[in-house]
Amino acid sequence: MKSVPCNTCGRSSFIPIFEKSSPLGEVFQIVKCHNCKLVQVNPQPSLEEVIRYYSDSYFTQRTDRGYDNYYSEKVKSEISRVFQLNLSDLGFFEWEKTYQQNLSQEGADSTLALSSLDIGCAAGYFVDFMKNRGYNAEGIEVADGPVTFARNKLGLTIHQANFLDWDLDGSKKYDVVTLWATIEHLHMPKETLNKIKLHLKPGGTLIISTCRYGILAKWKKQQWRYLNVPEHLYYYSLSGLLNLLKTLEYKKPVSLSYGSGMTSKVNAGIGFKISKWIMDRVVKWTNQGDMMAIRVIM
Repeated sequence: MKSVPCNTCGRSSFIPIFEKSSPLGEVFQIVKCHNCKLVQVNPQPSLEEVIRYYSDSYFTQRTDRGYDNYYSEKVKSEISRVFQLNLSDLGFFEWEKTYQQNLSQEGADSTLALSSLDIGCAAGYFVDFMKNRGYNAEGIEVADGPVTFARNKLGLTIHQANFLDWDLDGSKKYDVVTLWATIEHLHMPKETLNKIKLHLKPGGTLIISTCRYGILAKWKKQQWRYLNVPEHLYYYSLSGLLNLLKTLEYKKPVSLSYGSGMTSKVNAGIGFKISKWIMDRVVKWTNQGDMMAIRVIM
């Protein structure tokens, strides 16, 4: 591991918050940038050191997420339910309709399908969703297991590569680019957001979802459900991520937060289910959830 400058502002002055042990027993430092307040793992493990945590068990025994098998139909349905709610809350379907109308007015062939790229697509569930909606849908992922599943089981177009090393001249262009629960895993998130601009068509939209470092995270500290080290390297606040996107010249942000921190449990009792239902709605209404989603355009 080595110390690295803050990815958002480039400064190297940090305030220690606490330590957290990984499932393999390694201890990582959680710090906050003294300048821009971005919470992060620092010193930071290399990609080679982190990749050990992305074995098949990461996708088949992920009890930290409240499920045992990422590849199950039940998990696919739940993940699909969440991102469809996010799309609706972010006004994606309204944007899509307007975007297509504008293309038609500009003389574009209305019979041509829109295109999408999901970065860090895992098993390709969002790629599959967009494909079924008529998009020329593609994904990009580094982990072997999910790529094999997405290609062989779902028949999807998945690029197995590091996005920052892929299509360096930006020849591939998309109407929609997404980062569903991905940016927190990246070693170079700012550089990734900047490179996305090469691949996003004018007027196209970028959607990001990630865990949110806010009231719930500060309250739970080491027990916060998304403090998964070293897989999660960066923990953005809502304002921090919005400011970063603004500095990179993304426009017209739409955002929301959700998630009460009450992770679904197998065989949960009726009391827990009612409490979760209530609290999930309270934090969404007050904009204090520990997950967030943002949509911006070029």
